[in-house]
Amino acid sequence: MSPTETYDEFAIKFPPVWPEDHEWENVHDGRAARVDAISALLDHYIRSAEVVVVVHSNPGIGAVLPRKSAPGYVAEYVLRHEIQVSDPLYKCFVAVSTSGVATGWVAATHKPVPYRFPSDV
Repeated sequence: MSPTETYDEFAIKFPPVWPEDHEWENVHDGRAARVDAISALLDHYIRSAEVVVVVHSNPGIGAVLPRKSAPGYVAEYVLRHEIQVSDPLYKCFVAVSTSGVATGWVAATHKPVPYRFPSDV
């Protein structure tokens, strides 16, 4: 599958990123992408051995990579495109803005609350 086909398949699975809902940190020092900061975010939020990376360029680029290879791959696109990274189950995320800041989060897991009828109380 080509990088564009990979993007087309996986980009739709990523949730929207609302900037005000997250704390952001710099992953670019003004001269170059900070691969160490990108790596720390990925290590903190994503535990899977593989990650899905989508780069919102024209055309879009997608890749499935070992997590250890992802920081260098992501660094190539910092300041040029919006980037999103996830575990293969789309439960853990890292987003990198074109401004050189990034954030991460884990999707909320909602446990169903058993419904009780009033007569059961």
